[in-house]
Amino acid sequence: MSRAVEALAAHKLLLRSEGQRRYLVTRAPAARSPTLPVAPNPSELDEVAVFGSRYTFIDTRSGESASFTHSDLEQAPGAQQDAMRAVRTAPGLATNLSSRPYIRGAFLDDVLVRFDGISLIDPFHFKDFQSLISAFDPAAVERIDVYTGGFPVSYGTRSAGVIDIAPRSMQSGYEHRIGASLLSYDVSSVGRADTWPIEWLFTARHNAHTIALQPRNADVGEPSYADALGRVRWQASPVLALTLGWLLLDDRVRLSNDPSIEQADVHDRDVYTWLAADWAPAGALHSRTSIALSNIERSRFGSVALPGVAAGWLNARRDFSIVELRSDWTYLQSAALLWNFGAAGTLENADLGFSRQERFGAAVAADFGRPLDNALNTRQAPRSSTQALFASGRRRWRELEVEVGARLDRQDYRGSSVHAQVSPRVNLRFDATPDWHLYGFWGQFTQAQRVGEWRSEDNQSTPDPASHAVDLAAGVAHEISPAAHWRLEAYRNRWSTVKPFFANTLNSLSLIPELAPDRVRLAPEGGETSGVELSVHRSLSGNFEISGAYALSRTTNDVQGHDVLRSWDQTHAVNVDLAWRHAGTSASLVVGWHTGWPRTPVVLTQASPTVPAYFTLGERNSARWGSYFTADLRVAQTLSFSSGELDLWVEGTNITNRSNQCCSAYALAEETTNPLRASPTSWFSRLINVGFTWRFGSTR
Repeated sequence: MSRAVEALAAHKLLLRSEGQRRYLVTRAPAARSPTLPVAPNPSELDEVAVFGSRYTFIDTRSGESASFTHSDLEQAPGAQQDAMRAVRTAPGLATNLSSRPYIRGAFLDDVLVRFDGISLIDPFHFKDFQSLISAFDPAAVERIDVYTGGFPVSYGTRSAGVIDIAPRSMQSGYEHRIGASLLSYDVSSVGRADTWPIEWLFTARHNAHTIALQPRNADVGEPSYADALGRVRWQASPVLALTLGWLLLDDRVRLSNDPSIEQADVHDRDVYTWLAADWAPAGALHSRTSIALSNIERSRFGSVALPGVAAGWLNARRDFSIVELRSDWTYLQSAALLWNFGAAGTLENADLGFSRQERFGAAVAADFGRPLDNALNTRQAPRSSTQALFASGRRRWRELEVEVGARLDRQDYRGSSVHAQVSPRVNLRFDATPDWHLYGFWGQFTQAQRVGEWRSEDNQSTPDPASHAVDLAAGVAHEISPAAHWRLEAYRNRWSTVKPFFANTLNSLSLIPELAPDRVRLAPEGGETSGVELSVHRSLSGNFEISGAYALSRTTNDVQGHDVLRSWDQTHAVNVDLAWRHAGTSASLVVGWHTGWPRTPVVLTQASPTVPAYFTLGERNSARWGSYFTADLRVAQTLSFSSGELDLWVEGTNITNRSNQCCSAYALAEETTNPLRASPTSWFSRLINVGFTWRFGSTR
């Protein structure tokens, strides 16, 4: 590392530490010596991620993000099959076994997921069943950046956070992989051609015969999932590169607690294709223009048969398509001044159908305030077009760096209404010393409703106003040494507009929630989340690393003048990640604990000779489940051969088999005098997954 510092200094370049084993090569300010005051000890530094560009020598990203490299994904328990499993250790994320995290108390739909600069809509398998697996094979991922606040204005359309996924590539050579486990079979290939200016990336996965992921007291019958991702990049000229990419997800699953009582049949199909052009006509100017087509198909059929409680069926279909055109430009005016600007536009079409035929028992209807007849038939075909303009400027004066930006978004819901929003943002960073950094951000974030998000269950006919949030945060980061750093951040996010949504008061794991009697429509007037987060990382030796995060937070909705906890509020949350490597052997352990999520108390009043048994519900989310705890373990051995490498691994999820309660299930009781009962159910039990990966190829 010291030799790299000296070599860069000779060209008036500076190697600047960004923490988390990430270093940036920048032009050295004219008034400062382009040296790194404390050079890392090569024996203490197990990995250096270098992000290079032949056009600019400055990081074009802004805001403070948590980053996960390709090696992090290969080490994290569960990430061997799903790259998104690695991000759960980032501070500010509320998770269970799902691959889809809540970011700082926001709704799931408020988080933007991007791959290769392309916005994706819910890129997860088993979307109606806790989004158990993401669409991303770790072989396809170079890096994941998680923004929990203060993200740049170029990230539009979502208001709470960003998960930005960079595709994997190789500078030379190629690598092929073949893998199998109890969960899935997978193949991948990544590389760069010798004689042609072409690089490629292909991955494909299909579930194994039996999928072990299932909640306690439930049966996941005949599930199947498959995905395929591809990316081909052609360097057409020294200043122009063209990229063609695609992503396909397909899920088919039949779920049942008891086929005679409750069952669901779900089919989801997502297809994304995109074409992008990277153009750099001059050393200080770079642009990326892309067109992306998304086609989403969702179909669900379900039925319930609980005599005296509910009986009926549901048939719902959601088909929608999006065409998005966007162009992003970066201009490095000087070593201290960087401009970003761009525009985006979309055309969206949706075809939504919802049919429900159901009747509730008289006692249940009275308990939950539902009509006896719960039938509903709706059909919607909303259309929209959107336009966006965004620009920002980043200026650095010695130790101080300031970025100011804004975006203008406009939506035209054809035949309905036109909406527009302005979102200004400011990011600050002050490097008090080479190893002490202060930062802060303030910004407004807006999120318009997509036509594919219209609530068919609500027979929605006009779009909701755009969600509006104001985020404020300040933090301090300290690099104790090249092998250790920590970060402390305080934040407050305030939503002045929150879209209505449906939720199940008691059982969030219902297979067909629209048929449950505890289904309610919530329309908060606003919301707020605030908290403090501390994250630390330490390399204890050349082979052992430990990192951890603690968060103290509170997340509420404003309902009729009262603060009501959101269902995923967690006062305290702790994650600890231990990783060990030696030669070809590695082991990692991730331990997670958080305060139990809120619940609505329910009391069953026993039947009398004249009055049947009935439920009494308390104030919404006024009680809590017990604390949530999970420990996930991964052990792997790499065997080297002349023709390649063989990885043998075993992973355990929730290895203590802790029963983390999550929901209240209501059902028929055996006693005829008390025909109803409410009993707690739990998240997922222990899961053991065993597999192998064979890697072979050529690198030069």
